[in-house]
Amino acid sequence: MSTSQTLEVPGYQVVQYLGNGARSTIWQIRDSQTNELFALKRVVKRSTEDTRFLDQAINEYDVASKLEHENIRKILSVRRIKHWLYTREVHLIMELCEGITVQDAPPQDMLQVMDIFCQVATALAYMNSHGFVHADMKPNNILVSPAGAVKIIDLGQSCPIGTVKQRIQGTPDFIAPEQVRRLPVDARTDVFNFGATLYWTLTGKPIATVLPKKGQVMQDRIIQAPDEICSTVPLSLSKMVMDCVEMQPSRRPQTMAEVASRLGLIDHTLRKSNKKV
Repeated sequence: MSTSQTLEVPGYQVVQYLGNGARSTIWQIRDSQTNELFALKRVVKRSTEDTRFLDQAINEYDVASKLEHENIRKILSVRRIKHWLYTREVHLIMELCEGITVQDAPPQDMLQVMDIFCQVATALAYMNSHGFVHADMKPNNILVSPAGAVKIIDLGQSCPIGTVKQRIQGTPDFIAPEQVRRLPVDARTDVFNFGATLYWTLTGKPIATVLPKKGQVMQDRIIQAPDEICSTVPLSLSKMVMDCVEMQPSRRPQTMAEVASRLGLIDHTLRKSNKKV
């Protein structure tokens, strides 16, 4: 792994290593002229199988460059590092976002859950309204700052609405049935991923999807409602989550805007009740 002494980024000073992901490392960098801090995602091709990770990084920039929302991490530029005419590395210069993921630090009370997921739902509705599906919403892709600011990160699997992917893409605990079956993905795919993410956040357990971790497709599944697992989950919220994770897209809320609206009403009711206590 490169260190700040060996990683060179023209026009920037490498400040520190922040973390890593699939074939990628994340660094904090400083613009040499303005002193402004950014994050750098560095994706390196080490074998022919790694080409898809380079493609995902480029795709992430292509999608993010078309979006402008306070709850979606901004990506300012992409750099392709070539060797003998072949791209060997991809660098993404990104907005530096403080915080920790929902995966690593689940919210501790219902009002915090509502605050985070209302912001996520609004951001996903924005993406969908601009013609894109995130297609990989999960707790690890929601970043929350100490002040409560929420950022959706990792648009590597995002795509235009109606895309039919050539291979199965998604995370087993949160993947929608149509992603497993390689059918067109649309806003209802984000609805499912979002519902599965909220289910995990409320219960601490993943739902049963049609792609278990072992890779075998299941035909039947039984899902216990969130309010049956955790008594503090309001029935209205539990019902909304179960609607989101319906197997058939036609039985789910049809847009993330609808989900955001329902969440807003639930949040308002909860906060109103909380003031009376």
